[in-house]
Amino acid sequence: MSCNEAELFIVGTSVDPHIDAVLQRLDGKVSTCRLDVDQYPENSKVSIDIKGGVVDAKVCDRFGNQWDVSHPKVLWFRRLGKPGLKHLSSDYKEFSLGEIEQTIEGLLSVINPIHKINGIWETRLASNKIRQYLFAAKSGLITPHTLISNSPEDSKSWLRTEDSVAKSLSRPVLTTEASEIGKTFVYTNRVTSADIRNAGQIAAVPVQFQRLIKPEYELRVTSFRGEHHVVAIKSSDIHSNRIDWRATATECKYWATRLSSTTSMQLTHMMKLLRLDFAASDFIVDNRGQEWFLESNPNGAWLWLEAFVDEFKFTDRLARQISELITGSK
Repeated sequence: MSCNEAELFIVGTSVDPHIDAVLQRLDGKVSTCRLDVDQYPENSKVSIDIKGGVVDAKVCDRFGNQWDVSHPKVLWFRRLGKPGLKHLSSDYKEFSLGEIEQTIEGLLSVINPIHKINGIWETRLASNKIRQYLFAAKSGLITPHTLISNSPEDSKSWLRTEDSVAKSLSRPVLTTEASEIGKTFVYTNRVTSADIRNAGQIAAVPVQFQRLIKPEYELRVTSFRGEHHVVAIKSSDIHSNRIDWRATATECKYWATRLSSTTSMQLTHMMKLLRLDFAASDFIVDNRGQEWFLESNPNGAWLWLEAFVDEFKFTDRLARQISELITGSK
């Protein structure tokens, strides 16, 4: 069977609408191999032939197309998903997951793209919020005072001196559909006096506390290679302690805006330090106009913003820039 040379190699999942949207804009004009991790290994194949220092890497995608991914012009690492192991005996799943993880990590480490849109290792390191805060500070970004702890004593002492919020470190999903209580989320909530009295409960898992910054509005900044596309978000959440626009996202007010020139330069610098090409970052703007950095997500979403703000056309911009990287016009 003939093997196609991949100009664009995408690693993600079959259910990611952002990949679908970008490929729709590219309209088949770019030779694209898509490795959907949730379809691997049951519905797609990876072969890595190593002879001395020469690597020959091939992918057979879920549609049966054969691709040479050894030297793509662009590698876009969008995200990892859970491998497709539905029909494998549970006795062997833990072992199989380890072998799959090593294969995907190895594949993305040994191929030689001309350009990368985030790498697997850069993304993993940059996703750690504790590490992010230090890089943000090095870049001059202003961040809230933060404590991460599972010590009830340290937490109580800290919370008595700061009007604070509690928020997740890793992801907002608390329980999944498989839980008896269904899928639930961890939103950012103001810490109450009752929470401080019950701080002993955090001994089981670390909790992130941050100084409360009262928002005039918030910003979602979608960045690619030094260009920052900014949407302001005004929450309509009237919950007394919840401070999180995500809880009422469809009811918020949205409008296109810009970062201050200083914050824009600082964010660009932080992304360079983190070696990220793409990220979706969150800021709070207080009543004095100060922009407070909260976090950057190398796997962040943006399509929902295009539904609320006509001027926000990030998919078009990203597809155009990928095309320019492949053709060498940029």
